[in-house]
Amino acid sequence: MRYHKAIAITRVEAHFIIDTSVSSQTNLIVIQHRSKWYDVRSLTPKELDDFLEDLMRTEAADIQAGCNTPH
Repeated sequence: MRYHKAIAITRVEAHFIIDTSVSSQTNLIVIQHRSKWYDVRSLTPKELDDFLEDLMRTEAADIQAGCNTPH
């Protein structure tokens, strides 16, 4: 996966950001993908799209390799 400005955070940190954050370049401030949380406040809309595409691409590669099964 390419480098992105999204920061991996814990669930507790995500909930704190959700409760206290007032600004973001997009309408999103945190995202959860599987069991991982990411702070995406600093991403532009294009960077956010690229990050989400990379998450999906990585997941698809894992499924194809048999490392992950969709549910």
